Amino acid sequence: MKFEEFKQEQEWWGSEEDGFASRVENKHAWKVSIEEIIERNFNLDIKNPYEEEVVSHDPQELLANYEQQQQEITELRNQLKGILGDALKSSVGEGE
Repeated sequence: MKFEEFKQEQEWWGSEEDGFASRVENKHAWKVSIEEIIERNFNLDIKNPYEEEVVSHDPQELLANYEQQQQEITELRNQLKGILGDALKSSVGEGE
């Protein structure tokens, strides 16, 4: 790596003389309070709050998610069948 490669970071960092007034949060740089760092037991592996959800393409994870979704669909389908069955029974009972 060359020193020149850090020009963008140096410009963002700003100058102590002006109290780092030019330093502005953006999607690549943000502030974290000391309280949060202490709460995290000084773990600095803090996820970027501006980063959108990362989609995993791991086949095992995708298959596990698919299986879970299929189970949820089956449960919802069974609930719907129960509701419709109860509604039909009550409407047939009223007609007699």
